[in-house]
Amino acid sequence: MMIKKNIFPFALLIASMSLVSWGVVAHRSIAKIAENHLTPKTKIAVTALLGTETIPLVSTYADEVRSAKEFSYTAPWHYINLKQGLNYQEYVVALKADTGANVYNALLKMEKQLKDAKSSREEKVFALKFIIHLIGDLHQPFHVGRGEDKGGNDIKVKFRGRETNIHALWDSGLVEYNGFSFTEMATAFDNVSEEKIKQWQNDDVTVWLFESYQIATLLYAEAAENSDFDYTYYPNHSEIYKERMQKAGIRLAGYLNKIYK
Repeated sequence: MMIKKNIFPFALLIASMSLVSWGVVAHRSIAKIAENHLTPKTKIAVTALLGTETIPLVSTYADEVRSAKEFSYTAPWHYINLKQGLNYQEYVVALKADTGANVYNALLKMEKQLKDAKSSREEKVFALKFIIHLIGDLHQPFHVGRGEDKGGNDIKVKFRGRETNIHALWDSGLVEYNGFSFTEMATAFDNVSEEKIKQWQNDDVTVWLFESYQIATLLYAEAAENSDFDYTYYPNHSEIYKERMQKAGIRLAGYLNKIYK
């Protein structure tokens, strides 16, 4: 009985961790795609900071440390919630007017820290690890969702008969549906044309966020109409999550390449 009492809280902890960000498979797949598209100069610079660690390995660092007291201030860095119904121009105005802790401001802050010649090596490593993670996060639609439902965490749904919430479903449920490892997923998804790569990497960060915002709006509306998702939900949405992950990986590579150009 004592063993069961010890295991149960641990199981709850693991379950709660799945609600905060793209799951491990997603983040590492995104990071692996990015790694495949780094310039030689960027690879050297990144390796100089990370040492024996790889980009996929450190892609979950920001989630791993957020529960530690000394890093609790980073919790709001993983998402942003703005009011619904905005067009792109309105969204950008609202985004730049929000001076609080959010994924957009955190990304800009970490970029500045990474590029600052006065930053210590430790500060640069920290900034790089967070950049790798945050670019993944902001491509997950419900990290750019509504504040009133905690980015979909309070939206209860069923997926193939099992109860979950829509944030968790998009964090890991859909991503892990096929049972791919992160290397298998990265291999399967890293097939984007050079034309799209150029286009995606030229898009402003505000565009990345607005894309997630628009997708979240669509997904919210679908769930409001019918929250019992059957076997058709995955095939009907798999291309959406696939492209979000592709864009995250390609854009992460472009972001780092520009920093080290």
